[in-house]
Amino acid sequence: MNIQLIRIDDRLIHGQVVVGWVKALDIQRLVVVNDEIAKNNMRRTLMEMAVPAGLKVNFYDVAGAVDAAKDDSQDRALLLFAGPADVLTFAKAGGPVKAVNVGGMHYCDGKTQMSKTICVDPNDLSAFKELKKMGVEMESRAVPGDMREALDKVLPEIKN
Repeated sequence: MNIQLIRIDDRLIHGQVVVGWVKALDIQRLVVVNDEIAKNNMRRTLMEMAVPAGLKVNFYDVAGAVDAAKDDSQDRALLLFAGPADVLTFAKAGGPVKAVNVGGMHYCDGKTQMSKTICVDPNDLSAFKELKKMGVEMESRAVPGDMREALDKVLPEIKN
């Protein structure tokens, strides 16, 4: 798999991804990495409805995504994760994670708003800290035209 971007966005497949990132990076395959969605036919079907014709989409649990990342397909892929814990699990299991784009982590009970698009809880912060220690570059950017911002500027708690 020719991974072009690893993105954290709790909405997974939606307009910013399909219209913005897919076009900007000439993506040929969306890969949703989420244990729950990989097992849920209804949620997969609903997400597939948002994917334009001609764009391939796969759904994997985290372990399956590690195996899929090793395939020799040259499809330009965008991997979508709902949160940093799954990215960390993917990386620890041997998934190739050099950089992560954080697009949207929305507010819910127990989360603190850190920027316009990023809300985190202690587990999120812990996962981001560990990814940073592993040398993963992390940025906050909703769409390709936005200015890149290092995630540790948005989340100073993750600085070493």
